[in-house]
Amino acid sequence: MHSNKDGNNWIGTIAKPLLEHLPALYPIEEWDVAMDARIEALSTSVITEGSPEQLPYGLAIKAGLFLLNESLDKSHEIAQEITNPTGSYWHALMHRMEGDYSNAKYWFNDVGHHPIFSNLIQFVRDNLSLKDFMELENEALRHKLEVLVTSPVWNPYVFIDVVEIQVSLVQNPTVDSWLRQIQRSEMQLLLQFCYEQSCGGSLLGAIGQK
Repeated sequence: MHSNKDGNNWIGTIAKPLLEHLPALYPIEEWDVAMDARIEALSTSVITEGSPEQLPYGLAIKAGLFLLNESLDKSHEIAQEITNPTGSYWHALMHRMEGDYSNAKYWFNDVGHHPIFSNLIQFVRDNLSLKDFMELENEALRHKLEVLVTSPVWNPYVFIDVVEIQVSLVQNPTVDSWLRQIQRSEMQLLLQFCYEQSCGGSLLGAIGQK
């Protein structure tokens, strides 16, 4: 955990409001322009407590913060510099959110089986069930959601397909809410993983989330 005042400050002023925000599936512009400036000014040495070997995860945290702020281009610039699977994960999420679904799948190939997948599929099972979408008129969307919910492991490719159908064709407000909640959980889990790798401890615990 961070032990200095400056290290803790970014958790409350940047991470907390962003982790409470519900990003769009297909953002048009950044959520908070002032927040972009705060993330830009955040030093990776502060995030990692000056540990150079943890730089990739410090960068990954900044990429994630920008993406939570729906600032796709700035997140992309950083994610491209990170060569580990977690950097590829942020890269994939950015492309999914910009609507480049085939490119998102390409980057998920680099991710492989990420450690957050088990917690993410549990979140889906806890918050979505087959009965929730049985009445949906779009058969393709219904089928993809069924596969997503019943899969034994998190399937990022199926989720990309679900998002594409929702954004490009169906635009159902209820489905949009479901998918945005899942997306936020995914981003929270990934940011928490980056925090654990960069400096240890629980980011969600530090800001009072479970």
